[in-house]
Amino acid sequence: MKTFYVASYGKNNDKGIYIMRLNEETLEMQRVQQIVTQDYPSYMITKDHVLYVAYKNASSLNDGGGLGSFSIYKDELILNNNYNSSGRSYTHLCVDDTLCYIFAANYHIGATASYQLDNKTITQKISAVRHKGLGPDLLKRQTGPHTHYVGITPDKQFVYSVDLGADKVVMYRFHQGVLLEDADYTLNVIPGSGPRHMIFSYDGRFAYLVNEIANNIMVFKYSEGRFTLIQAIHCIPRHFKGFSSASAIRMTSTGEHLFVSNRGHDSIAMYRVNKESGKISLLYMVHTGKGPRDFHIINDQFLIVGCQGDNQLQVLTFDEDNEKLLMSDSTIDLPAPVCIAFE
Repeated sequence: MKTFYVASYGKNNDKGIYIMRLNEETLEMQRVQQIVTQDYPSYMITKDHVLYVAYKNASSLNDGGGLGSFSIYKDELILNNNYNSSGRSYTHLCVDDTLCYIFAANYHIGATASYQLDNKTITQKISAVRHKGLGPDLLKRQTGPHTHYVGITPDKQFVYSVDLGADKVVMYRFHQGVLLEDADYTLNVIPGSGPRHMIFSYDGRFAYLVNEIANNIMVFKYSEGRFTLIQAIHCIPRHFKGFSSASAIRMTSTGEHLFVSNRGHDSIAMYRVNKESGKISLLYMVHTGKGPRDFHIINDQFLIVGCQGDNQLQVLTFDEDNEKLLMSDSTIDLPAPVCIAFE
């Protein structure tokens, strides 16, 4: 049995964090417990037996949002603390390897923030930097900056913040949690791309940026803070004429395959990774339920997909040796799943 966690944007008391189990033999999923939260848990990560949560403010008042920390104990989540951020909503977060700092992305105002972490507890806000810029998107998703992802580069030299509204990846130096942009290293991408999430190869030589608006993946060589574009490849079929927006991007633990979820086309696209060149090649796409906002790979054998539009989780099986990704019959109803995490 594998335990995993699902963030839900369900209405009223349906929202919160759901503790789930997957039977890896039968593929059956079951709910273990729901933790009702005051605000919407928009993103979650696990690190060193702790689940960290970014909250979207559910109130019209400045009394919500922020971050949360839960210790993982067997099938339980034990609250360490929730840190109210006076209405600041966060959509992504990361924790440094010293477990001393949390960095968070604020999509709504276009800012990157840092917080002090002390023995799994979020103790104080250290700094926040508001981005500048906009883009040409006709659907008005780029009328201002919108940070959507924050991470730490493999060389540990930078905090990077992916800005969908301003078409850039802002690079920050950080000392004792204080963020200072190093504009010489900030990456500007093609206007109208709408960058959403960026991950790195495990050897740190390549970066994979998924663009929500352009519906493509940009592959970069990475070295000492510098990005060199080497490839751009689509996420949806060229003949598809409907609306779609690329969402989550994840890689298998072997580093040999990469996946992207597409909302609108409603699919998971699977790519083979050339670990020498860094380039990727599309293998095929598997259709999912409506609005696959997030998914996670378990043991390189299963993909748990959160279909926000269908209020449902789905299980896909993955045979990496034979490059087979198949939709199973296993589903479970769950209100508006938006993020999936596990240890």
